[in-house]
Amino acid sequence: MEPIHNIVICGGTHGNELTGVYLAKKHGWLLANPAAAALCRRYLNRDLNRCFALSELKSRKNSSGELARAREINTLLGKKGTKTAPDLILDIHNTTANMGITLILSSKEDPALLAISKVIAKEFKDVHIYLQPESREESPYLGTIAKRDICIEAGPQPHGTLDAELFFKVERVVFRLLELVEALNDGVLPKAGDKIETFTETRSIDYPRDAKGNITAMVHPALQGRDFCELKAGMPVFMGFDGKEILWQGETCYPAFINEAAYYEKGVAMLLTLSGQGCLG
Repeated sequence: MEPIHNIVICGGTHGNELTGVYLAKKHGWLLANPAAAALCRRYLNRDLNRCFALSELKSRKNSSGELARAREINTLLGKKGTKTAPDLILDIHNTTANMGITLILSSKEDPALLAISKVIAKEFKDVHIYLQPESREESPYLGTIAKRDICIEAGPQPHGTLDAELFFKVERVVFRLLELVEALNDGVLPKAGDKIETFTETRSIDYPRDAKGNITAMVHPALQGRDFCELKAGMPVFMGFDGKEILWQGETCYPAFINEAAYYEKGVAMLLTLSGQGCLG
């Protein structure tokens, strides 16, 4: 495995996810969206973490707001898809969902990052490994500028707020990740064993809506806060405003990002994952 030397740590890709914003300020890491952070808003005119597809980075159209900032970051860090791109980006986020510390890997075929993540999951309570297989070239996420990336999702935390316990836990995880990268480079990475659970994203589902696009049901109380727990056919998934239950009719899965506040605008009630064996932590 190739050594990992050039590492970028960033926070504030979303300006109201304050764990990353204030860790970046504390340590001098990259504050990805300072304009949005100054206003404590997710973004100004476009989600920055949806601006990093290579085709958009190379285009000269719409060169303002978050897209302009994405191109600036891309140039600053060494340009996506080139030899000068960083070896690794660690991008710190918050979620309102009950996901603990979730390490999102954009490939399930990277044994180095998977091995490092498994050590973190073994050493820290309530850590999940989330695999999001995708084509890096057209992926819109900031982390995919680098040859490898880990997106660190920390929650539950309301956007626009800080949580001291979560803040310091994420800080410890980041510095432990850096230690483990060094151990990997030196060939002395500790082994976590093969029993660490992983969750692979398959698809998203939206809230039930009427013909005008209005939401007609909420996440069911029995599912709320149950990220990474088993959802089987016949179990309640939504509850209408009239109190009637809507039962799950799909495949057995393990939902994540359940009722994430920032995803209402994206038409996402939760993301479904497979390969889990039950609840962790």
